[in-house]
Amino acid sequence: MSPDEEKYIRIPITGVIRKSPFDGLLNHAEKVEECIILLREAVEAYWREDYDRFEKIADKIADVEHEADDIKANIRAHLPRNVRLVVDKSHFLTCLREEDAILDYAEDVSVWLRFKRQKIPDEIKKDFFDHLERVVECVDAYQRAVQEVKGVVGRTAREERRKKAKEAIYETHRKEWEADAIERRLTSDIFKLDADPLTIFHLLKVVELIAEIANHTENAGDWLRAMIAR
Repeated sequence: MSPDEEKYIRIPITGVIRKSPFDGLLNHAEKVEECIILLREAVEAYWREDYDRFEKIADKIADVEHEADDIKANIRAHLPRNVRLVVDKSHFLTCLREEDAILDYAEDVSVWLRFKRQKIPDEIKKDFFDHLERVVECVDAYQRAVQEVKGVVGRTAREERRKKAKEAIYETHRKEWEADAIERRLTSDIFKLDADPLTIFHLLKVVELIAEIANHTENAGDWLRAMIAR
């Protein structure tokens, strides 16, 4: 097999019983969504100053991130050279890496919140949670895109599924853009708070980490789009 041929993963008709690596990518994406839902619950508990509940959810986030790492390692260890439709292997692995970054930053948010217990100021509370919600919606759109892409690379690929995948990927871009707009406003308002420098720095860092979740979700969506481009 030539170096150019090794860039691609495909399964011949005789090998269709082999499990597609896109099953693993979807499983990993489901862990991403599970982790982000837990993050929203953790931040809500933190906001209510229910720190015992926050700590328990933060532990669950770490567990889910670990489970996702196992899935990622299994995908890389058993990635076959041949998968149904021609797909650039580097695109697939880069997409997986971006998915993994989403999980890493979600865990980082929970870890950073653990460093300092403080009330989220009323002045920024609405934008703080609006920002988080846009990020959650961005991840949700990405997870839907992965589901559609899995169908696109199968034997029964239909243009309708390709269109739905592209629409979901576009939605990740839209939600990331909305999150980015809120982040800029929120950052400005945090600097205006009548608070000590440590509090301001802590809040800015949390917002920055949450924003990175959307950034890497958008990146993962771009690699999905590259895989189904024609």
